[in-house]
Formats: sequence, structure tokens, C-alpha cells
Amino acid sequence: MKHESLWVTAIIPAKTDSTRLTKKNLKVINGKTLLEHTLDYAKKSKYIKDIIVSTESKEVEKICENYEGVRVYGRPEYLLKDAEVADVYVDVFQNQFHKHGHNFIKDRSTHMVALQPDHPDRTNNIDDMLDYFVDNTYDDLFTVDSKGTRNGSIRITKSQYVKDGTMSRRVGSMLDECTNIHSEEDLKKAEFNIKLGETNE
Repeated sequence: MKHESLWVTAIIPAKTDSTRLTKKNLKVINGKTLLEHTLDYAKKSKYIKDIIVSTESKEVEKICENYEGVRVYGRPEYLLKDAEVADVYVDVFQNQFHKHGHNFIKDRSTHMVALQPDHPDRTNNIDDMLDYFVDNTYDDLFTVDSKGTRNGSIRITKSQYVKDGTMSRRVGSMLDECTNIHSEEDLKKAEFNIKLGETNE
């Protein structure tokens, strides 16, 4: 690894009360739920040491039981519906680690990676993004689509800013032409992209 001192915490917000596409994060493409695609993605990283799933769903908890080392934290009701997802990450650092007796995770975490499940066909290697983040001394880095519109595929930030609940000063972006799942048609598009990617490996 290029940056041995990194200790990265991944947070996956996986609520099931989505309004446009019911239980979106549990939809299945290419034999796996969107959540499982994201868990698999996080598990491939050499930098990510802790994986936290924030949810209100027993179904999500059940899926996470199949992944060694993945911790599931209950999502407070006020962070459901259309709550700002950044508040979910702050809640994990400011409240949930203490509540679950896991302050040691907060203490050792140098960086946070946020991975929203509704982007299953990510095109970036997360460890390459982390190297890019450190090499360019960013405070915050997130993925965008080809039009430059920010998506929720990947966000990297220094853990200190999440602990403090403050915003970053220097923000970078990186292209990720993944599918943002909002409809059944989006599911089909992402499934096609995943199968195409497997064919090209």
C-alpha cells in the first residue's frame, strides 16, 4: 500500500424507506442486492478497516450478517425520509460509536469513505481514489457524472471533519459514470454495465 498510515472507516447508509423506488437498496441486479454490491466493493479495499452500515431495516441487518466484520447501527428516525445523508455520517461519529461502545473506531479513523448503495456499477477503484485524495492533500473528494453533477457513489473526507460535524475547505471531484438508481429502468442499465464489466475483465 502507498499510504500505510491510512485507517479508513466506510459508512454505508442503507435505509429502506425510499419513496421513488420502494426498498431501493434491496433491489437485486446480477444476483445481488444493491447493498451487497456496495459491501463487496468496500471489502476489496486494503485501506478500509471498518465498515459501518446505518439502517432502520431488519432485512438489511440480515444481509450484513453474511459479511464478517461489518457492523450495523440503527438509524434514528429523524435521519430517515429525506434527511441530509451527511447528517447520517456525523451521527455515526458523534453518537453511534459511543452508543455501541466503539469509540476506538472513531479514535483510530483517519478518513471516512461514504458509499451509497444506489450506485452499484462504480467505475473507480476505491484505494486509487484514496491515494489520489492523499497525494492531492484534499479535505473532501466526491464523484461526479459526465455533466459534473455530484452523485453519492463515493465521498472521501478526513475523519476529523466528520467528528467535528464541520464542512471541508478544499473539495475535489472525480468522474464516476455509474448508474444512480431511481427506477426499474436504472436497475436494468446498471445490471447491463456490471455484466459488461465482467466480460471485459
